[in-house]
Amino acid sequence: MQQLTNQFLPDLTPDLIRFKSVNLEQINKAKLMNRVDHKFVMSKNELFNILPELHKNYFVLKIDGVFNHHYTSTYFDTHDLAMYYAHHNQRANRFKILQRFYHTTGDAFLEIKRKDNKGVTHKSRTEVNQVIDKIPYRQFDFVLGNSAYHPMALEAVMTNEFYRFTLVNKTFTQRITVDTGLRFFQNDNTVSLPDLVVTEVKSLRYNMDTTIFNLLDNFHIKPTGMSKYAVGMALLNPSLKQNLFKQKINNLKTITHVA
Repeated sequence: MQQLTNQFLPDLTPDLIRFKSVNLEQINKAKLMNRVDHKFVMSKNELFNILPELHKNYFVLKIDGVFNHHYTSTYFDTHDLAMYYAHHNQRANRFKILQRFYHTTGDAFLEIKRKDNKGVTHKSRTEVNQVIDKIPYRQFDFVLGNSAYHPMALEAVMTNEFYRFTLVNKTFTQRITVDTGLRFFQNDNTVSLPDLVVTEVKSLRYNMDTTIFNLLDNFHIKPTGMSKYAVGMALLNPSLKQNLFKQKINNLKTITHVA
């Protein structure tokens, strides 16, 4: 896999250095493993307009002098893509199972995310020793205990890469992740969305009256469902059923100028 070159970091650094920084230990006060998520998509130009308005109310995560961190995620699903279709068909209590590799620290985790019928995301994760394309036997109990799937039925179906910086509010009750430079891979297929910015606001409870929500509303940026797994699979596999994603994908293409 070709190394991802992020074109955003040089442009973002002048804005990010205006934030007071926190380290991993400090930001882990706001892990928010059970939380309410709101996702927003925007262009990089909109991001540049928004960032200067946030530095008074948020800290930025800084690790070894770096703000913008390289991530690789490998998603697992069944042979018949049960998790993809559960998302497409908007089923409650649906899952995503992935391995996430943090290039900055060298850490890798197997993660399971469950969205319940109230829209709350429950996240569980366990550290793994290496990058994997199958669920290791020693992680079987973790998968069985936190999902509705048997690990032997799961296989790696898609990989995506991106760069992420993380903001946290000053009471450590809200985190904002901002992902840029998205690319999706499946076998020899690659789809890139270089101008897309995916922002996720993670809070302990539903409360739209906070700095970030008010600011996004002022810029007419509305919350939208945006699963990197579902969108990546749909873009890589045009023959997959994706009726409910078509409008969303068309909006993304408009933002990113993809034909």
